[in-house]
Amino acid sequence: MFASCGANKSYTLQGSVADSTYNGATAYLYINGEAQDSTAVENNTFTFTGDAGTPTMARVQIQQEKSRLRAQVVLEPGQINMEIVDRSTNTVSGTPLNEAYAAYTKSSNEVYNTYREGYMALRQNKELSDEDRAAETKKLREVYSAASEQLDQELFAAHKDDILGATAMLSLSDYDAVKFDSLYSIAGEAVKNAPNVVKEKARCEAVKNTSEGKMFVDFTIEKGNADGTPAKLSDYVGKGKYVLVDFWASWCGPCRGEMPNLANVYKQHKGEKFEIVGVAVWDERPDTEKALTELPISWPVIFDAQKIPTDLYGIYGIPEIILFGPDGTIVARGIRGEEIGKKVAEVLAE
Repeated sequence: MFASCGANKSYTLQGSVADSTYNGATAYLYINGEAQDSTAVENNTFTFTGDAGTPTMARVQIQQEKSRLRAQVVLEPGQINMEIVDRSTNTVSGTPLNEAYAAYTKSSNEVYNTYREGYMALRQNKELSDEDRAAETKKLREVYSAASEQLDQELFAAHKDDILGATAMLSLSDYDAVKFDSLYSIAGEAVKNAPNVVKEKARCEAVKNTSEGKMFVDFTIEKGNADGTPAKLSDYVGKGKYVLVDFWASWCGPCRGEMPNLANVYKQHKGEKFEIVGVAVWDERPDTEKALTELPISWPVIFDAQKIPTDLYGIYGIPEIILFGPDGTIVARGIRGEEIGKKVAEVLAE
């Protein structure tokens, strides 16, 4: 059936909330991370209406003072029904893409529940040695990962040119630029133009432009030095030393966990041929300053970098640790743990 030029593209999202304590709370409709509409929950129900245009993923969030409910929905023409039971249980139905997404979500939950049941059984099995439990847990995770990937592949195959394909594509690529490019090459325009795919495409390009063997990309932070003066990456990188740059934040547990290891590497190799520089990202300056009094950091730090370097280098998670050569060439990135010391020792011995 072909739609006419005047086809109705409006949607009505009719929602219900099982928990009556949410009556009087505000329900927000988020699109691309921004609140686009809001309405009150009354008599355990709420309603959103609008023009769907191109179908897009959205999120309904109902906020109370100390708790909130959230549910994903595809905004597309037609009558959409949403039932929110609790913080982890909801159903969306009524339109084709929402029915397909609900089926995918149901299967995903079943796969996860099977994994969780198996995991809990292994934990409670006192007859297993720690070594055997670890081995069985690894096998269980591999089965879970394979089953989850299969569901994503099926979703992508069936929806290469709509918003569900974008959701599956991002799950399958999992921040891997090579996988992303492979899927992108066979995706339809609706997938390629989805905002989250456009954003990931830009990030993958940044990763490729700052991969091993590439020259460093400079950046300037206006008040990046401790005294509030501007700081550049090129103040340190490309000056004739190997420079290990640690992109971190005070609130990041894994970042803090790497600090003793970095301190040990610094103690062993600091000198004319080697330096470490910390770059505080996604953090508030007072929090960074406080962390410096708590952590074994004795190397230079660039403050308040926020998203500037992470956008340039395509960084999606921290810590991200990159080793630059004396001329500014990227020698290694994404190194962690014992690998850091081994890599530094290796290049300094050359």
